Amino acid sequence: MQEHDARILRGAALPSAACGVLAIAVSALFAGTAGALSSALAVAIVLACFGLGQWAVIMVTRRNKDLFLAANLLGFVVKMALLGVLLVTLGRSPLITDLSNNAFVYSALAVVLVWLGGQTWATSKAKILHVEPNESSENT
Repeated sequence: MQEHDARILRGAALPSAACGVLAIAVSALFAGTAGALSSALAVAIVLACFGLGQWAVIMVTRRNKDLFLAANLLGFVVKMALLGVLLVTLGRSPLITDLSNNAFVYSALAVVLVWLGGQTWATSKAKILHVEPNESSENT
């Protein structure tokens, strides 16, 4: 993993994990144990989906930098489909009926937004050239 890839992953994962801890604490305060468990489940699912998605993009672009946009778009579609399937499956599961739906939803939303914001911020600070300028085009 290149240094800028690790910096982008850390820039997204660390604030998201901190947001997740805060979401669990707030959910525990307002919804008790059920809220804390719901929030913890949401945080774990979001961090796993987005972390694995970012790792997959890093692995693809390590082999071929030209696939950066395609890997990100495919990764986003796969993440959203996986999250959708998980949410529908968990929503219909009898094991989850005791947990707080509001805590789950708001915690997942908060962590997703913080991940996307952290990833955007870290990417903008990395200053990666996605198109390398050709020396012959500079002389013309």
